[in-house]
Amino acid sequence: MPREFFPRSASYDRDWIEQHSVGENVLHFTESLSQVMELRPGMRILDLGCGHALSSIFLAREFGVRVWAVDFGVDPGANQLRIEEFGCGELVRPLRADVRALPLPHDFFDAAVAVDSYRYFGTDQRFLSSLVRHLRPDGLLGIVDACTSREISTAEDLKPALRQEWLDGSWYLAHTIDWWRQHLTRTGLLEVTLAELLPGSDAIRTRYLDRFRDDPEESDMVTFMEAEAGDLTGSFRLTARRTGRVAPLEDEGEIPY
Repeated sequence: MPREFFPRSASYDRDWIEQHSVGENVLHFTESLSQVMELRPGMRILDLGCGHALSSIFLAREFGVRVWAVDFGVDPGANQLRIEEFGCGELVRPLRADVRALPLPHDFFDAAVAVDSYRYFGTDQRFLSSLVRHLRPDGLLGIVDACTSREISTAEDLKPALRQEWLDGSWYLAHTIDWWRQHLTRTGLLEVTLAELLPGSDAIRTRYLDRFRDDPEESDMVTFMEAEAGDLTGSFRLTARRTGRVAPLEDEGEIPY
């Protein structure tokens, strides 16, 4: 992986990173996002769908920010051990929670990030209202995720060799960069400040295929990516800022912080 794209990540053990990454190297994604977000020591960061908390650890160690590492499917106790292993116990707080119903205060976080996770919950237009209420005025949102070069309405839009893997690999959750820009601004709650193909996207793709080509659990993804040969899929990064519009509240059942 070219060091010029990810100089900070190069100081971490690649085998350890990849062992604890769900898919691509999560530190490459996180570092790419950090290059276009203003991160200052002491900022309060909400890490959505943090997985094994590697993104949270990286942000805390590299930038001195305080991170709430949220994931519903990963044991927070195991994440706590990884966090303490890197000396980040005072900066990173792991939580098991549904990102759609966060037990956290409103107008509290300076930024929220979603590294290779936003497409799994953020295509629901209502999600943005529930998320933005947790950001302070002018708070930031940063996303790194999979994208497509064109919109695919149904699997029938693809050549037959790609259709089954498109469905089995959940590629139908991926969209174009323009789609995401429009999706995130249509409520008036966010102003998108950057949306672009991820620098190093091809290198990240190549490394993923090299790692998982013989892994049966990733066979649907690998088969699809090799068949489309990089013409359809890639990775993107997006940053946005909360506007002054008040996020509507749909319920009053919030869990106290």
